[in-house]
Amino acid sequence: MTNKLLIISIISLFIFASCRKGYVVENNKVYYEYWNEGTGQNKSLIETANAETFKTLEFNCNCDFKFAKDKKHLYIDGQPIRDIDPNTFKFIGNYLFKDKDSVYFFGFYNNLNDCSIKGINPKNIKLLQYPWSKSGNILIHGNDTLLLHDIDNFIIIDEDWGKTKKYIINQNKIIKGANPKTFKVINSYSGKDDRNEYEFGEIKKNN
Repeated sequence: MTNKLLIISIISLFIFASCRKGYVVENNKVYYEYWNEGTGQNKSLIETANAETFKTLEFNCNCDFKFAKDKKHLYIDGQPIRDIDPNTFKFIGNYLFKDKDSVYFFGFYNNLNDCSIKGINPKNIKLLQYPWSKSGNILIHGNDTLLLHDIDNFIIIDEDWGKTKKYIINQNKIIKGANPKTFKVINSYSGKDDRNEYEFGEIKKNN
């Protein structure tokens, strides 16, 4: 039994060591290494990367990303990210980052190059509980925004729901007609009050 455990441990260590993820500079070129279950260990050339100015970045963000930069670009998992200033890019908290011009949310996304929070001054961002934040009277959920005039009364219910004295909010949408005093969450996209049940921001119609 002891020998079997030893063999299993050695095999596990070998597999773990072979599943590398990160950046490699070789012969004045930059590559990104990654593991794929179908093709195994891979290494792809980052054509835009400048090897002389390239360096990896570490952030205490609990992210699974591999960050790096050169004199012109920021890289995430080997992908060059458009329109981000690599020299002022830094971590704020709750998967939010900023540079000198913009704020970016990388908690959930469809495209790494489409994670900026539109119209937000990076100097005015204030963290709430993940994935909520705010800037002035703009409420932010992920990288979606909602103008909310009574934002000082905003209370977080969970990751998808919040409320003020006047409104129930689902992500970046006000649920029109919902009663904040009696509203109860059902799941991430539906809830009910003393009068109606709501789905995806609208009153649920019974068939």
